[in-house]
Amino acid sequence: MKNTGVVRRIDDLGRIVIPKEIRKTLRIKDGESLEIFLNSDNIVLKKYSPLEGLQSFYKMYAESIYSEIGYNILVVDRDRIVAVSGDFKKKYLDKPISPTIDLIIQNRIVVYSKEIVKISIVLGDSLDASYVIAPIITNGDAVGAVIIMSSEDKVDDFVIKTGTIASKFLGKYIE
Repeated sequence: MKNTGVVRRIDDLGRIVIPKEIRKTLRIKDGESLEIFLNSDNIVLKKYSPLEGLQSFYKMYAESIYSEIGYNILVVDRDRIVAVSGDFKKKYLDKPISPTIDLIIQNRIVVYSKEIVKISIVLGDSLDASYVIAPIITNGDAVGAVIIMSSEDKVDDFVIKTGTIASKFLGKYIE
C-alpha cells in the first residue's frame, strides 16, 4: 500500500476529506460513488463501477453485436474499457478512457461521425475512425458508454441506432 504522508481528522459526523491531489490522481470526481472495504485492520476505498463484475456478460454482448454488424464494439465505464470485440481487443482492453470519452459520457448525448475523423478513445492515443458513442445511463447516472467504430468503413444510421439501442439495453440491464 502506498503511503501518502497525509493525515486527516474525522469530523463529528464521521466524515473525512480525501485530499484533492489523491482525487485528481485517481480521477475521482464530485458526486462519484466509492466502495468501502475492510482488509484486516485497513479501510480501503475503491471507485465504484456498476459495470465492474459483469465483464463476461459485456464481452458476450459485444461479440454478438460484432458478429452481426462487423464493426468494432467497446464497452467503457467512467474510467476504462471493460469489453472489446473486433480489431482493437488487445490494444484497448482495460486501458483508461480519454478525457474526450469521459466528457461525452458526462454530457449524456449520443455523439457520432459518419466520416472518418481523428478520435481519442484511450488516454494518450488517437486514431482515424468513423464512430458512434452512446452513453449508458442507469438510475439517472451516466456510468459508461457503448462505442461502435471502424477505421475503414463509415458508420451509417443503422450502426448509430444499434449503438443507441445497445447503450439503452445495458443501462436497463444494470438497473
